[in-house]
Amino acid sequence: MKTKLIFIFVTIFGVLCSCLLFLSFINRPSTILPRSDFKNGVRRSADWLGPMSLDRKTAHGLKSVKNNPFASAIAQMDPKTCSYAPNSNIQLASSKTDFRLGDTISVEIQLFDAYKRRKNKGGDNVRVWMSEASKDARAAGVVTDNKDGTYTGTLKALWTGSPKIEAAIASRKENVDIFYRVYHDYYTLRNLSAMFESDGVQEETLCLPIPNIRGFENVCNLTAENYGLPWYCGKPSHRKLLCHDFTGLREPDKQPSPFTPHEAKFFEGHLLHQKLPTSVAIKVTSEQDTVPLPSVPCNKTPLRKSWEASTPIGFFYKNSWKSLTCKNTIPADSNIYKECLKNRRIWIHGDSSSRSWFNTLTERLGLTLVTEAWHHSKWHKPAVTMDTLRNITLLLVPHEYPFYHGYTFNKLAYNRATHAYLDDLPNNSRDIFLIHIYLHFNPFPPEVFRTHMKRIARSVKSLVARAPGVKVAIRGTHAFKGRGKIGFLDDCWMFVYDTIQREAFKGLENNVLFLNNIDLTVATENDDQHPNSLAVDSLISHFLGSVCEG
Repeated sequence: MKTKLIFIFVTIFGVLCSCLLFLSFINRPSTILPRSDFKNGVRRSADWLGPMSLDRKTAHGLKSVKNNPFASAIAQMDPKTCSYAPNSNIQLASSKTDFRLGDTISVEIQLFDAYKRRKNKGGDNVRVWMSEASKDARAAGVVTDNKDGTYTGTLKALWTGSPKIEAAIASRKENVDIFYRVYHDYYTLRNLSAMFESDGVQEETLCLPIPNIRGFENVCNLTAENYGLPWYCGKPSHRKLLCHDFTGLREPDKQPSPFTPHEAKFFEGHLLHQKLPTSVAIKVTSEQDTVPLPSVPCNKTPLRKSWEASTPIGFFYKNSWKSLTCKNTIPADSNIYKECLKNRRIWIHGDSSSRSWFNTLTERLGLTLVTEAWHHSKWHKPAVTMDTLRNITLLLVPHEYPFYHGYTFNKLAYNRATHAYLDDLPNNSRDIFLIHIYLHFNPFPPEVFRTHMKRIARSVKSLVARAPGVKVAIRGTHAFKGRGKIGFLDDCWMFVYDTIQREAFKGLENNVLFLNNIDLTVATENDDQHPNSLAVDSLISHFLGSVCEG
């Protein structure tokens, strides 16, 4: 009997210990979890390492995903059947090689795959341009997809000489299809995460512009913190952490790949931005050096024309931008610029390519930094430079989320929404507001960009109606060659986003200046994801020539 009682006591004691151990496990502080995917003592969700399974199938073995038409098609596709520039060609649409100044030139581009078979379907992002190195001359052309594997390039003879016409496959249809496969399953190509902190406990969760976040049954709606624009983050699992304990956002240092090994083959370096090996040589003659240029000053030209102008909107000649929409009558002189901008504030709103505008204008105007000293060149916080004598203020303000600051956590306050700044401007304001959002939206479906542009347009419409002294400019998308690695394409959204911008600002063309950056960056074969210095300097000059009354 005694032995039986001891056995019962030991059993009960063991069960109690087990329960206590289990309770301590589920309620333990995040900082002591011994998981290899926890960094700096921060708890991360079970799905933190990324999309490791899809409907219980590993990403490695994925062949098809329910309700995703792209997945099975891509899984069965041979990458060598995609368009391959080394086997493709460009030629004149006719046998004519001599042209007169102002003539229209047509070229035909035939794409082939890696097996040297003609492509019979369209969908690739093809671009065409002409240049003449001896004259530092460059111009962009227009490409029409004939839907049969051929593309028609249309250019204009803008200067006399012997230019050559070239083409490139900027991005292939199949790569964009892969993006849509990932959007369908995860909604993003690159993760952003939030930090929640309280009473010594920290937890990091994933964030998206939609509330459906893989790995989280419950989410925190941070839309209000993002100034009314959709933003959600996984709700922390620790009992001590609530949604209002959100403290910052960052781009995780370890980004899991949402692409299958088979999909990765479509992103091999030599397959991204493929320049055709052949080019077309022509001869252009005339008594003049260039086509006639406009005589109406840019600051007297109706703003609507900046939206209506089509390629080519201008060209480079002797490394100088020649606009075909208006004449820049404001000399590139810092004293003239300062006089024109006296007693005004200029807002540069956007991302890192907006930062280059901020730096260039700061240098041109001789302004002094009055906010926090920059600790590194990739500055993603608000900044202000000034000329106190002339009361000129230049402000750099990063746009709202989604925004990729880097690996360190940053306060959401650094990313005040565009419309919030616009709504705060008083009715007697004479501020100049330059808006640009683009690359930080590329990891998400274009619908996210559309939502933000429509919200900006709503505030712009209200502002120009109540504050007639304000000037608003939209800087459009630009061409670039990507990063040459999986997950990064060339400007596959360039024309898609351009269309979205035009749709959002429909009806505001008489009130807003549109700065078309496509022609400048295509013509200069812009390499980096940021516009090159020639394009930046040229567009800034055009911008100042348009807003300065002179």
